[in-house]
Amino acid sequence: MISLSLGTNNGVVGCFGNKAVSLELVRHLMKSSAEHALKQIAVDGLPASGKTTIGKMLAERLGFGFLDTGLMYRAVTLVALGRSVALDDVEELGKIAGAAQFEVKHLGDRDWRLMVNGEDLTRRLHAEQINRSVSQVSTVPEVRRALVRQQREIADLGPIVMAGQDIGTKVLSDAPLKIFLVASAETRARRRTEDSDGNIDGKGYEEVLRSIQRRNEIDSNREDSPLRPADDAKIVDNGSSTPEEVIEEILSMIGASEEVPHFET
Repeated sequence: MISLSLGTNNGVVGCFGNKAVSLELVRHLMKSSAEHALKQIAVDGLPASGKTTIGKMLAERLGFGFLDTGLMYRAVTLVALGRSVALDDVEELGKIAGAAQFEVKHLGDRDWRLMVNGEDLTRRLHAEQINRSVSQVSTVPEVRRALVRQQREIADLGPIVMAGQDIGTKVLSDAPLKIFLVASAETRARRRTEDSDGNIDGKGYEEVLRSIQRRNEIDSNREDSPLRPADDAKIVDNGSSTPEEVIEEILSMIGASEEVPHFET
């Protein structure tokens, strides 16, 4: 298990294996592998382009930590909705983001959980009401500043794959490897609505497609950190490839077996 815990007052703790370790020890481990350039991988992409799936698989192949930053914005949205905070109340939304305590836990087999203020909210973060509201919350500069600060502190804990929409351009702009995933809106909507047998609910597909197109528009035009590839990002088409094929393409870019330090999880 890898656990990355972040409080609001320097309450940072890391766990490698099942042993709790201090931030000082984590930094010592990082220093001991200083000859390796690759400690941070940014995975950005369009909404529903497979960032989380690819990020989790890549992190587990490399033994890196993983953070889906989108869940942090969803968590702020969930808390705001629960408190009946207006989604245009930028001051209150900023306070919620700044006060939240985030902890990321790896339970194995690509099972990463986001604890918020000590509570596992992971399974509640994809409710339809949040899907409809999160893009609006994520445009609030006060929210983005608070969460970006915390995301960078989490990245300082150790080697990490971080997935989101502004990782390569904002959060980890110095990351040595930046991936930007693309796929057509139709492909992304189809994946979201396929059942286990590959059947597609036509009504559900049309609704999801409209939602994805709306999110594309909002995310690409927000004032703070609009969605776009970093200038040095590698564009990876995730439209027609399997996740395994995408992972192999990324690993071939970095020569993983020789150049990347592996931390047992």
